Amino acid sequence: MRKVFFALIFMISAVRIGDAADDNMQKYVQECLSVIDAPVVEVTSAYGKLRYNYTKGEEFLKRETAQKYKENGLDIPQDFVPIGLTKVRDGFSFNLTVGQIEISRGYECVYPEKIEAHLGFYVPTIYISKDLQEGSCLYDVALKHEKTHMQIYIEALDYFLPEFKRASEDLFNSVGVKIVAPGQQSDVVAKELNVEYLQKLQTKVENWRTEVESEQLKLDSVENYIIENKLCEKFDKK
Repeated sequence: MRKVFFALIFMISAVRIGDAADDNMQKYVQECLSVIDAPVVEVTSAYGKLRYNYTKGEEFLKRETAQKYKENGLDIPQDFVPIGLTKVRDGFSFNLTVGQIEISRGYECVYPEKIEAHLGFYVPTIYISKDLQEGSCLYDVALKHEKTHMQIYIEALDYFLPEFKRASEDLFNSVGVKIVAPGQQSDVVAKELNVEYLQKLQTKVENWRTEVESEQLKLDSVENYIIENKLCEKFDKK
């Protein structure tokens, strides 16, 4: 029993020492926050210039569509022959300018001076099969289908941008600054700060990407393709 008693006393003492160290570090954080300004936040976006490509055939469209399904954890439906495709890559970039100041007792503080975040599309391209005759029913259906995909991307970006901006501005409140203790390398701590800021915002962007692709897959459902093909079947019978 005596051994357990001493072990318990030791554990309690260790917690108290840790709490004291945290309180002491928090004191330096507050000291830093009292003399720095909130970071300048710049958020930008772009839609990219939409391009059309009518030179690709079945092999290319099927391969690229299969890859798109795979990226979303799905298999392309059997016997599915795509006649159109919309390829959009979103460009997310992030830059954190870090400042550094000396505070008391040999401690330093690294903090964000400027946050730059960008989210947009680059080289969005609509592919229409080269085997479709311009003006035919399938050609028109494919073009309308792919334009709808592009519209979903644009509206999704428009919807997310205010949240993206708020998330960028809130980074300072949620992550804050880092204290460099005597003997620590400030550049290492600055890199840690940059990673924390980046990961926080990147998580938001990844969640948005998942939601957007989920919406796109609804348009690419087998049921919807059957409906679109039937439209042309009825048209061709007239």
